[in-house]
Amino acid sequence: MCVGPFSGFWGYASVPGSVYRSYENFQRLWDDIRLDNSSALQLSSVWKYKRRVKVQKPCPNSTARNHFSMYRTSIMESPGSSGYLIVDANGGLNQQRSAMCLVLTIRVHIWFCYAHICNAVAVAGLLNAILVIPRFELNSVWRDPSQFGDIYDEEHFINNLKGYVNVVRELPEALMEIYDQNISNIPNFRVQAWATVNYYLGVVLPILRDQRVIRIAPFANRLTMNVPSHIQLLRCITNYKALKFSPPISSLAEKLVSRMIERSSMTGGKYVSVHLRFEQDMVAFSCCVYEGGEAEKLKMDSFREQEWKGKFKRKDRVIVPALNRIEGKCPLTPVEVGLMLRGMGFDNNTSIYIASGKIYQAEKHLAPLREMFPLLYTKESLATPDELAPFEGHSSKLAALDYTVSLFSEVFVTTQGGNFPQFLMGHRRFLFNGHSKTIKPDKRKLVVLLQDMDISWKAFKDEMEVMLAESDRKGMMVPRVKKFNRKTSIYTYPLPECACLQGSNNSTFRLTEGANVLNSHHESTR
Repeated sequence: MCVGPFSGFWGYASVPGSVYRSYENFQRLWDDIRLDNSSALQLSSVWKYKRRVKVQKPCPNSTARNHFSMYRTSIMESPGSSGYLIVDANGGLNQQRSAMCLVLTIRVHIWFCYAHICNAVAVAGLLNAILVIPRFELNSVWRDPSQFGDIYDEEHFINNLKGYVNVVRELPEALMEIYDQNISNIPNFRVQAWATVNYYLGVVLPILRDQRVIRIAPFANRLTMNVPSHIQLLRCITNYKALKFSPPISSLAEKLVSRMIERSSMTGGKYVSVHLRFEQDMVAFSCCVYEGGEAEKLKMDSFREQEWKGKFKRKDRVIVPALNRIEGKCPLTPVEVGLMLRGMGFDNNTSIYIASGKIYQAEKHLAPLREMFPLLYTKESLATPDELAPFEGHSSKLAALDYTVSLFSEVFVTTQGGNFPQFLMGHRRFLFNGHSKTIKPDKRKLVVLLQDMDISWKAFKDEMEVMLAESDRKGMMVPRVKKFNRKTSIYTYPLPECACLQGSNNSTFRLTEGANVLNSHHESTR
């Protein structure tokens, strides 16, 4: 993100948008913001775009399962499964991502696992294999000892995949004896990235039949997005039916959603959630310069050296903070998020939920955001210490709480990209008839406006209203998907392939209770 070939990237300090002056602009505009008496944007009418999404016919279990039965018969030489499939749910990130990125993914480990698990089920269906529930290895980077059953409801997962893919908790004893009771002794098979269906059937399947068990690691991005419709359906079923958070997570998440609704009484129980990526590791990794001066620069240099061991000191690389900012690569600060939202018309009666890790210099950076939006909440402020105690040290469980509260917000704001917002936008499209209801700011444009010390509050608001309208338009977009021609992620754009699960009696969301709480509140306020 913040390093590039040494090629003369100098002189950017004079380019609009290259210098952080957002806090100065906040101080200059604060009186105008505070005294702005224009009518506030109603949360119930933020999203203007309405379009009837073409919904496929329902996909009842019998039809889908008959399809799988016929498919298995067509590819199998003999009845029964091909063997057992083991995937490394978090392995391979050392190969897939450089060491610089690994520390940043601590809080989004769970979203990598979503893709891994959905793809693992799809591959198991493709090969007619029995899937062994993925194991999450304790890793010095993740620092999270959680296993599959700590995050997801295992029984629900197994039961909802019956008839599609057989899932077991462990290998049979006979196979375990062959490998001295140690799964890691099973030879690792390396699959090429974005492997096609033909590759799995032509290369992987014969090995699986021969060995009766295969272990694939790394497994990140090891299945193409272009697969037959019944295999694509497996991804949908896994993501929106089979994967449900474990009871401890669901129970607390439901309480947090309910508490956010209660604290949003002035806006009809509706609230805004913001995925704020302004933790110290993100700030350091971005190499962006804020208002901390030389002291902050020295601190970030030290942190980068401690975490990434010389990656930022290579002789053939140069750090160009101004260029990063111009290109929209800098994490938005809390004050920038606040200015953007107030400019879009959200007033100080709007409840805001912050989905985040530990904010860098939180007291200092959250103060202006709290001035603009006094009704500011986090999982730490909504839950009691006793309620959060079992989650401490488990980054995936904490991320699941943030995910769920954000999922049921009326407006979701993404500020820095990554797996968390991509999966969340897809899940919201699935829930909200194809609309992600997400504000995805144009950061290249935003940094120019926030550096302009002559811009008026009215002019800034006009620009923000245009930006909101653009998010509204793009939030409703559904990619054109032709047979075997999907180029976008089905996890971000689940329609049209997952449409047959929408509204199905068989469809179980990760937090059905949260949806019920939301619906019952809206009914009572009509």
